[in-house]
Amino acid sequence: MVAITRRGHREQMSDRNLRSERREQRRALSRDQILDVAEQVFARKGFHDASLREIAELAEYSVGSVYSFFDSKDDIYRDIFHRRGAEFLPQMRRILSSEQPPRQQLLELADWQVGFFRLHPHFGRLVLRGGAIAPPLAEPSGDPRLVENFQQSQRLQADLFERGQRTGELRAGPPLALARMFSGLISAYQTAELEDAHEPMSKSEFHALLQDAFVVSA
Repeated sequence: MVAITRRGHREQMSDRNLRSERREQRRALSRDQILDVAEQVFARKGFHDASLREIAELAEYSVGSVYSFFDSKDDIYRDIFHRRGAEFLPQMRRILSSEQPPRQQLLELADWQVGFFRLHPHFGRLVLRGGAIAPPLAEPSGDPRLVENFQQSQRLQADLFERGQRTGELRAGPPLALARMFSGLISAYQTAELEDAHEPMSKSEFHALLQDAFVVSA
């Protein structure tokens, strides 16, 4: 009898855990749905002109329901960057820890960043709105975690330039300034693609531009 009771208790606990896990999964999906919509609205209108009501309506939630997931519009905006940063930084580290020489890592990093913003075009527009070579936090006020994520990305790129300078592959100059210049070229390429203002630059042409800017000729 005791064994049956214990087994029944374990089964109840397992059912509770399963229901709790399903609730968390549904909650995570709902949050992602709201963030996907908010990313589009912020990218199109900017932070100040975007409204929580429009985000809620497009995500097919009431404003009250949105508040059950996020404290404010500022909170949604920051979580967009937190979510994408969680994808962005680990991949940067993977590329920059490979066995490839610095000059090749530079090209692979550029290709991956361009590909990331192609995959998430609304986020790309949002980053460009906030300033691509400075923390995109002018609106709303700066969030320490987002500032740190931005600084980490720039330090990773600066470390790449330092390694490339030691091997004689990458041009001389302050590594952090070169890292900002690299981000600026990525942003310029991204802007041309998003605005469709010019004939698209081919991958080989883009690589040639990066090599002219940063790689020491043999």
